Amino acid sequence: MGSRLVAILTDFGVRDYYVGAMKGVIKTLCPGAELVDISHEVEKWSVLDASYVLSCCYDDFPPGTVFLVVVDPGVGTSRRAVAVKTRRYYMVGPDNGVLYLAAVSDAPFEAREIVNPAFKWWKESSTFHGRDLFAPAAARLACGASFKAVGPRVDLLELEEARAVVSGGVVEGTVVHVDWFGNVATSIGERELEELGVGFGDKIRVEWGGGTAVLPLAPSFGYVEPGAALAEINSCGRLEIAVNRGNASERLGLKIGDKIRVSRA
Repeated sequence: MGSRLVAILTDFGVRDYYVGAMKGVIKTLCPGAELVDISHEVEKWSVLDASYVLSCCYDDFPPGTVFLVVVDPGVGTSRRAVAVKTRRYYMVGPDNGVLYLAAVSDAPFEAREIVNPAFKWWKESSTFHGRDLFAPAAARLACGASFKAVGPRVDLLELEEARAVVSGGVVEGTVVHVDWFGNVATSIGERELEELGVGFGDKIRVEWGGGTAVLPLAPSFGYVEPGAALAEINSCGRLEIAVNRGNASERLGLKIGDKIRVSRA
């Protein structure tokens, strides 16, 4: 498995120098690396959002791609810096749950703590591990360094918020992403809806702290009138709440991290 492609996902935005500095480090250590931006607009400090985004798109990349993921509200604390080798890919980032969904989806996987000085940058700060730890490790792996040389094996932290649980005719989940259009993606997948016995054409009841809605489960936006709300299965295979040509997050007051309950209406 090998590739010089590094795909980068952060919550840094593009106003500051952070993304550029990481790319500079990668090109210094692995001049032949090809760099792709997944997004730098992940919800600030939201490990849940970044985890979802990575899990939705990692398998659209060629085998051997190195994913550099830096959404790291615990930077400078005791949380570990890790590299992960999955069946087809490498992933580098903080051990805060952000890599878990994608890693387990491409199992088997192995995680190692980044401790080898050869996988670090010459600068050392307590606030910018994206530059000083993660980018160098990603660069070394992209240029063919041994994964075992990264450091000792560790257990990868699971992101419990990304789970969905079915019990007693109800599935409980979490809002994991709100996209540019205001569509609200959840941690609930097709399997959980099948366990509820719900399919296209049925109606579901969605409950959250701020309200309740009864929505048709439709294949896509155009199955309801403009301005009408619906539920659908999105391109990531997750239950999504939407408004045809409208903003479901604003209308319903749903945001990342909100707990929801779904049942047959």
